[in-house]
Amino acid sequence: MTRFRPICISFLLLLIAPVMSGCTGGGTAPIVNQQKQALEDTRPKRSFEFVYSAKINHLPQRTGVALQPREIRVWFPIPQSDDNQKISFMEIKAPSAYTLHKEPVYNNEIAFFELRGALPQEIDLEMRFRATRYEDRKEVDPEFPHEKAIQFLQPSRLGAIIPEVEDIATRIRNTRRDSQSQMHEAYNYVLNNMEYKKEGTGWGRGDTRWACSARYGNCTDYHALFIALAQTLGTPAVFEIGFPISQDKKEGIVSGYHCWAHFYLKEKGWVPIDASEAYKNPSKREYFFGAHDTNRVKFTTGRDIWLVPRQKGEPLNYFIYPYVEVDGIPHEEMELEFSFKDL
Repeated sequence: MTRFRPICISFLLLLIAPVMSGCTGGGTAPIVNQQKQALEDTRPKRSFEFVYSAKINHLPQRTGVALQPREIRVWFPIPQSDDNQKISFMEIKAPSAYTLHKEPVYNNEIAFFELRGALPQEIDLEMRFRATRYEDRKEVDPEFPHEKAIQFLQPSRLGAIIPEVEDIATRIRNTRRDSQSQMHEAYNYVLNNMEYKKEGTGWGRGDTRWACSARYGNCTDYHALFIALAQTLGTPAVFEIGFPISQDKKEGIVSGYHCWAHFYLKEKGWVPIDASEAYKNPSKREYFFGAHDTNRVKFTTGRDIWLVPRQKGEPLNYFIYPYVEVDGIPHEEMELEFSFKDL
């Protein structure tokens, strides 16, 4: 087993970003900061420690007399503070010195390291931090410039606007005139026509073709369909991904990622929705149209991610787990474990 050569950071990450894309939107008046602080002091919140662990294994080995130098490159996402969460006491253990980067489209933060020469059979990686997550029910976000939202009218490759999506959007447009009502109808369409289940193969990729034909999947599929409908209706919408925190436990293992979405209305700013949680909790169906609860932590925004430094493979469908290339070839074999503990 590869032994850690600890390369650690421990600092307070209090970089305030707009609620969605991480793009900065100009100066902020002191009175707005005071209003934000007052909002943070009154909103429901939850504080916890989160541990993100990966063992990258089954790395291909070369044999023979004339061994060529080899290269392994590893990228992994770093959660950031924003209006709805505060990240602090970040500590990272990696087998090599790493660098931090911001990708330019969504402003996601990325840690990167590389190893050259004789490669180990396994690589261990661990990140732990503290998070305070606030309930997101903000209905007015005047600081986010409308022109920045326009970029979120562009669909992702798998979240394509296909004829089936256009037909659904046309029916919505014919019955709902204002954008808010259209988004509520799109949300209801997803909930009424999708089933949350994980069976067979094809689900979990955020593929609108799959969502419209199979009509089931996980949070990725739910929000891919909602975002495509919003974009077809001329409303910017964006995908966010992180991890769920159990509402019923104070500590435990996190089985995998969770994703959600926001849509943008010029008069209100970014409006949160969580269609898959609404499906699983029917009594909170109306709550999750316009709110995200405290039982989550966000890691990255957007899809079709080009990393920094640029990977040699295709853009990532979404970025939540480590991405690894060995001699320029993607390597997916790894063991992942995530856990949390309330503070």
